[in-house]
Amino acid sequence: MERKAMILMLCMAATAAYAQTDGSGTATSSADSLRMDSIIHALPEVMVKGERPIVKVAGSKLTYDMPLLLKKESADNVYDALKLIPGVTDNNGSLTLAGNAFNVLINGKHYQMDAAQLNALLKSLPANRLKHAEVMYTTPARYEVRGASINLDIASDSSQTDGWQGELTGAWNQEHEAMWSEKAGLIYHKGKLDFSVNYQHNHGKTYGTTDETSLHHLDDGTTHDIETHETQRSRDHEHLWRMGLDYAFTDNHRLSLSYTGNYDTEHAREDVTGNVMATNAYRTRKTMHDVMLDYQLPTGTKVNVEYTYYNTPSTQHLISTLPTGELHFDTDEHQRINRWKFHLGQEHSLAGGWGLNYGVRYNLTNDHSWQTFLPTGSNTAASPTNSYSRQNEDIVNIYAGTNGKIGEKLDFEVSLAAEYYHSPAWHQWNVYPTLSLTYMPNSGHMLLLNVSSDKKFPDYWTLQNFTSFSNGGYNEVVGNPSLKPSSNYQTQLVYVLHNKYQFVAWFNYTDDYFTQTPYQRHDRLTVQYKFLNFDYSQQLGLQASVPQRFGSWLDSRLTVLGVWMKEKCSAFYDIPFNRDIAWVMASLRNNFTLVPNHLYLNLDGMIRSKAHQAIYDLPASGNVDLGLKYIFWKKRATLHVFCNDLFETSVIDPVIRFGNQNMKMDFSCYRQVGVSLVYRFGGYKDKSKEVDTARFKQ
Repeated sequence: MERKAMILMLCMAATAAYAQTDGSGTATSSADSLRMDSIIHALPEVMVKGERPIVKVAGSKLTYDMPLLLKKESADNVYDALKLIPGVTDNNGSLTLAGNAFNVLINGKHYQMDAAQLNALLKSLPANRLKHAEVMYTTPARYEVRGASINLDIASDSSQTDGWQGELTGAWNQEHEAMWSEKAGLIYHKGKLDFSVNYQHNHGKTYGTTDETSLHHLDDGTTHDIETHETQRSRDHEHLWRMGLDYAFTDNHRLSLSYTGNYDTEHAREDVTGNVMATNAYRTRKTMHDVMLDYQLPTGTKVNVEYTYYNTPSTQHLISTLPTGELHFDTDEHQRINRWKFHLGQEHSLAGGWGLNYGVRYNLTNDHSWQTFLPTGSNTAASPTNSYSRQNEDIVNIYAGTNGKIGEKLDFEVSLAAEYYHSPAWHQWNVYPTLSLTYMPNSGHMLLLNVSSDKKFPDYWTLQNFTSFSNGGYNEVVGNPSLKPSSNYQTQLVYVLHNKYQFVAWFNYTDDYFTQTPYQRHDRLTVQYKFLNFDYSQQLGLQASVPQRFGSWLDSRLTVLGVWMKEKCSAFYDIPFNRDIAWVMASLRNNFTLVPNHLYLNLDGMIRSKAHQAIYDLPASGNVDLGLKYIFWKKRATLHVFCNDLFETSVIDPVIRFGNQNMKMDFSCYRQVGVSLVYRFGGYKDKSKEVDTARFKQ
């Protein structure tokens, strides 16, 4: 309570100082799958510096000048740079924009990622190579994705001199244990030819604890008071690499070939004490290979072919004594994915600044997954059933769209995609319309309206009939082959005043919304975690953002938002729920210029009120972060020193007191300190890209 009170006082003091102006202005292991999805949302905002705006409006896009946005900030990779874009927040390792997950595009190309894979690759990209970030709250169909997107412009610079350029990076992050990272990137440029090589090695240890209390009622009339203390330790080595070849015949006639690889090994161990005494050891190995060929013709025709291979074998060794018996067995599980993607598109530039685009895409995915159990001792309960699955998924997408101007003040972009989805579980056609209207009554004022729809499919492993264990086998994670995809409908209204202040209203409605939730089974002593479909989820939000500059020594941005959310599930076991809550969040970013062009200090704070997710009650939380950035050696070297979560208050400890469910979880929380050093030579441009692993097993 004292730490949270101190954070609140800091934020209130900063807000009070702001109001006195002139008014212008943790450990990662297999057990992490049990952590709840984040529901904390932030909405887009705008930041400016002096007379040069960091954001510009281009049709339905908000284009951010990333070098200007990063000039005084301590971010040294793309992941941290994305968090500087107004409205983007990091919630337990998941980035959100305007209250929802968003897609990341690289130079207009989409590579869908899950949170872990996305974070790893974004952190491998150097922040200083970003030229622009284009925010689209509704993404047109020609980009292949739906919903919100951020397009990162890291295109090669044709004006760079011939020869080799490069960048070397070393980093150390310390929470309870230390993580290290080394990265090297080289590019050779000669006339129309670019050749690039990138490599990154991440390694180290993680540590975390979970204290769980559970008052568990069973059908036989007994009640069990379960208290456990779980310690998670892991050791990880990850290698990421990429080679790329680009040849520009002319400015609009290009051929690109790339190969991207990833190899990651993790050894994890969980030790449980209390009412459950157990050891649980994991070993996981992930391998990914991706090859992509992209060809753009002067006629506006685009051809793209991509192949991805993904292989994830893992083992689990469990020895556990529970109040009701013993569990002793080994688990062997495996997922192997082969996926092909084909895209043929055409774009036309018409008279009067109008445009026309259309195309077709085809995706073919083969998922080969299995799980087997081997008893290693006496078991009082039967082992789960072995499972085996091999299935194909086909997606055909046909789209068309147009964009243009109506008069001098109104821009529009509209598109329609028809998509056929085929798998052993689903056979259906879906239609996805999008509409973006941008009205600019005069310079510095903009009104943007977005309307879109989307459908989210569960990842492949979730649809398998699998069973995994944590907390000594008391917690059981199971698949759901009957899980249905969700349908989302959303709209946003954005108003930018004087090219500085931004106000946003938004509404999202998701039919058949699904998320992973726990349930204390009453037929046996088990807490089961399972993805389930709800009737719906809806959210209504309002947000205001105010940037302010104090002379040449301080740049600040205050963001305040309020959200009303409601979730309903009529078939949630034997305790249906219909819950709603309103919550607020305030954040303040401060950047102090200590020595112009050389030394900067960042002081950021955030606080948010309590919220709900399904039957979870989520208490208030907040954090204070510090960062120091030093630029030296003729601007070729950058040293970054930081301390995140200064008061160790960012982690949310959920509580369940609903119906016959009674649980509480207390996750460990450690401040993070770290140092990174970057050295650049030549005109290096990073060429890394992301690969679609969003629905693969992690």
